[in-house]
Amino acid sequence: MGPSRAIQRRTNATNSHPASSSRSQLDDPNEFRPERWFETNNEVEVSSRDEGFIGSYFAARVVANMGDNYVVEYKELLENDERTLYKETVMAHDVRPPHPNQTLPLSPNNSSANNEKFGFGDLVDVYDNDGWWTGVVTGEKDGFYAVFFETTLDHVVYPATHVRPHLDWRRGKWFPGKNRERFLNGNPNFSEEMTQVILDEKIEQSKLNTSS
Repeated sequence: MGPSRAIQRRTNATNSHPASSSRSQLDDPNEFRPERWFETNNEVEVSSRDEGFIGSYFAARVVANMGDNYVVEYKELLENDERTLYKETVMAHDVRPPHPNQTLPLSPNNSSANNEKFGFGDLVDVYDNDGWWTGVVTGEKDGFYAVFFETTLDHVVYPATHVRPHLDWRRGKWFPGKNRERFLNGNPNFSEEMTQVILDEKIEQSKLNTSS
């Protein structure tokens, strides 16, 4: 399976962020520019560096602009009552505009067409567990992509409709993610044989679901 289902509900404990020394230079608050300020009701995506959420992006809307941080309401994540949309206060540099590729699904049941093509080592985001998770493409077959997650070592197959190119938001501009082919070739937890196995299993499962 992909990113753990345990991440679907975030509690107040997730409001604690890592010390600034653990962040990369790209996350330096000094890079915050006026064009990254968002107003109430703006659509945004929120990233997190909390354990279990690293490499994730969740759709939300701004509830309040607090200067150095925002109060946001998530579109998919719920409170413990399973009915109320979850709200939390997040740091300003963890908030960015929605991903520019609007042809991709906002929910697992949306079958919007995806014309993007990805190759071995391409950095992508995949939709799973109510959010987008960053991974590396390891293979493609019959409309499915195998994706390896560096932080969890999970290796999972997704339909092409649930895969989008990974983009970083820096200084008010979008930048494409770097190809990770070298990382895959040197990673003992990855094998091309496993890629073929999980792709074939997913395709067979899809055929069975279609025929039933």
